[in-house]
Amino acid sequence: MIFENILRKLRRAQEYIITDSHTKRFIHHNKKVWHGWNSQNGGSVVLVDFYSASETLISYSYFLNVLARKHNARIVSFSGREKIQNHVLHKVYQSFNTSSHIITRLNNAQENYAKSISNEIISGLRTKADVFNIKVFDVWIGNDIYETYLSKYNKPTVYLDDPKLFDLVEEGVGLVVFWKDYFEKNNVGAVVVSHDVYIGMDIICKVAYQAKVPVYLPNVRGISLVDKPFSIYTYFLNYRKMFKNLPSVEQARGKVWAKEQLERRFSGEVGVDMPYAEKSAYVQKNSAAQVLRKSDRLKVLICTHCFYDNPHAYDKILFLDFYEWLHFLGGISEKTDYDWYLKMHPDPRPGTFEAINDILSKYPRITHIPYDTSHHQIVKDGINFVLTVYGSVGHEYPALGVQVINAGYNPRIAYDFNWHPKSIEQYEHYLLNLDKLGKNINLDDVYEFYYINHYYTVADNLVLKSYNQALSDLTPEQRMGSEIYMYFLDQLDDGRHEEIIRNMGKFIDSGKRNYFAYGPE
Repeated sequence: MIFENILRKLRRAQEYIITDSHTKRFIHHNKKVWHGWNSQNGGSVVLVDFYSASETLISYSYFLNVLARKHNARIVSFSGREKIQNHVLHKVYQSFNTSSHIITRLNNAQENYAKSISNEIISGLRTKADVFNIKVFDVWIGNDIYETYLSKYNKPTVYLDDPKLFDLVEEGVGLVVFWKDYFEKNNVGAVVVSHDVYIGMDIICKVAYQAKVPVYLPNVRGISLVDKPFSIYTYFLNYRKMFKNLPSVEQARGKVWAKEQLERRFSGEVGVDMPYAEKSAYVQKNSAAQVLRKSDRLKVLICTHCFYDNPHAYDKILFLDFYEWLHFLGGISEKTDYDWYLKMHPDPRPGTFEAINDILSKYPRITHIPYDTSHHQIVKDGINFVLTVYGSVGHEYPALGVQVINAGYNPRIAYDFNWHPKSIEQYEHYLLNLDKLGKNINLDDVYEFYYINHYYTVADNLVLKSYNQALSDLTPEQRMGSEIYMYFLDQLDDGRHEEIIRNMGKFIDSGKRNYFAYGPE
């Protein structure tokens, strides 16, 4: 027994040993540069999520210290786990002056209170919309419950009889109760999160909005300041204005750059301004035989999205989720004399085929074409319209001369080279009258959009010397793992260190919404 206890203690001690040299060096750097910056007895608290992506942690290291000093605040991390599982990550957080950690565990009184609220909510759920619209103390948490359910359990839509859904309702309500109590009892100066989605991160954001506490999302590509749901991407509406405010020389250069980038993407190159992509949908693989049928009918292509991944990524869309969207289009297909086709995303997650096949079994007029079919083949075969909710085909197909209809708020909302229906009724009207829709697509507008979306709104050198260069030099695994620590530190000198601090401080002082290529805006 004594020997077993010794072994157990030894294993526990080994959990804290950092063997990775990159992480060691990053921790040493943090301890050196942030020594004396911490405010252990500060009057307020800056809350930050416990997030493991290393490239984000580099930005956290700087931003949190600059922000905490301005608020004379302590940095406190939070998570929903029973205990910290990743002790190395905890040491990284401690190295940039995180003073303590909060576990969002309810006490008995909170537990009972949250349970009573949850039971009342669950008993009243009759439709998916009821789930989506759940509010607690006027804090809207329904979309977070809805989308957490899709993502966590790989579900294409919400199933109202699923006990897992009820568990998430209880968890979401519990988080509102926990954070409302915390904000009432503590002076919270700011909240810092990696993402404003899902219940673990977005509910604290919404409680902060209600309490008039600023919420920041810093990363290596920029910084956002948000104060209400979906406010992070309101700048899409300003894309035309942003471009017009640029010097004419940069406008011309930007359009040339955009044209070249799109040509690279259309050549089949993987990951062009889409670092998450693992495959290209524009491979040069044209079949001798047509993929689309030869006919005089209008040809319509549905380009699907990942069912499980944050349907309301930018703002509310016309439908509750992508599953409902596809069923709606299936119903429209039965009312029209078009040739309908559906193509899945080239990186389908497990369960996608089954969900798609189940939907299409109900709508025989829609033909399921192979997900690895090249878009070049589809254009060659004479596609007339492409349907997406907000996907990148919304600027790719217009660049190839094909009209696109969106089904939600999207990055191209400021431009008219797409169709942007504002309601389901208008969307249906468009779909039933495609023969009456026509656009003269202005390629300059497409290039203008692309430059603003993929260059101007990316702060390439906020943290790294060049984030775009890092995308070429490092794999996604290296950027998320510890290799990026060494990459960053090998580029760093005293001047660069001070520049990062200065630029982040200017952004915080400015009160502006975003930090883009040329600073706060």
